[in-house]
Amino acid sequence: MADKNTFEELFLESEKTNLQVLMDNALNEKGPDKKKGLMEIYTYAIGKKQKELLKNKKFVI
Repeated sequence: MADKNTFEELFLESEKTNLQVLMDNALNEKGPDKKKGLMEIYTYAIGKKQKELLKNKKFVI
């Protein structure tokens, strides 16, 4: 099993990455396991960005 710090660093880096780049990488990946992993990273990153957006006081539903 990989080191937990490696995963934490990966997720922290994904938060800083352009979401379109993450999605493009996931969609264009040929390997099913790697594709699944990239989609999980994308899902995590978009979830974090959505939480930040909802915290914004100017955001109105």
